[in-house]
Amino acid sequence: MTEEFPSIIYNSKNTNLEIEVMTFAEIYTKLINDNSHNPFTPHKITFYLVIIVTEGHIKHFVDFKLYNLQKGSALFIAKNQVHHFTEFFQNAKGFCIALNSTFLDDYYFLPDNIKFNRLYNYHLEEPVLHQHEMGKDSFVDIAHKLNEEYHFPDTFAKHEILRAYVHVLLLKAERAKQTKTYNDAQPFWFEVFSKFKDKLEKEYKQTRSSRYYASELNISYKFLNDIVKKLTEKTIKAFIDDFVTTEIKRYLVSTSLSIKEIAYKTGFDEPTNMIKFFKKNANVSPMQFRKTP
Repeated sequence: MTEEFPSIIYNSKNTNLEIEVMTFAEIYTKLINDNSHNPFTPHKITFYLVIIVTEGHIKHFVDFKLYNLQKGSALFIAKNQVHHFTEFFQNAKGFCIALNSTFLDDYYFLPDNIKFNRLYNYHLEEPVLHQHEMGKDSFVDIAHKLNEEYHFPDTFAKHEILRAYVHVLLLKAERAKQTKTYNDAQPFWFEVFSKFKDKLEKEYKQTRSSRYYASELNISYKFLNDIVKKLTEKTIKAFIDDFVTTEIKRYLVSTSLSIKEIAYKTGFDEPTNMIKFFKKNANVSPMQFRKTP
């Protein structure tokens, strides 16, 4: 492990595109020839990633959970999540679709009823969709079309066509998630929650005060707490504690930083306070968690 997060940036061979599409075979070759990090150990990505299986099965690690993917499964990994590939990867077929970190921001012009409220919101949803959850729909055909267009020799309107295909892919995923949960949730709840989550990601090291975040959003603590409870089934305090616990876990599994260094990096004045906090929320000490395979 390194002293800091192995943080992998978006690095497409075609700098004019916001999208990169690779087969499993292509990305496996790219990964094993990349000396900047070990793709089979936890590392953070600063872009969005979609993994779609078209043949066989794989296992993939995202934020301390191993996901089993079969033909037709799609895994959506958000920027700043910790993930890694497994040895199963080279024995299956499929596609990896990388989207630069600002790609989804361009879709805020969408009408409220079709915004990407659930997709890539791993605080609310599991990041995976399986074929049986798609009904008569499928990700496989659109993944093949993306790959064909990405490698199509004529570059006229390539960027626009790729964006259109990705747009369809993401909308299919959002529609599938829409039918699973939160049918009575109001679009405004997601907007408030998203603003709260974004602010928490930026400022949790400075404060974990629930009332501070409500004040910064110009809403009452009760209103914010109600929205968080409706969407996550947790109080705002419990959600913040879980968020900080996850950040500590990411440092523990992805770096060789000492407990003292991790405590300071996650906003604790004293290592003992971080250890107590972590044991309370993870039911295990930081050192025990780090040693767990």
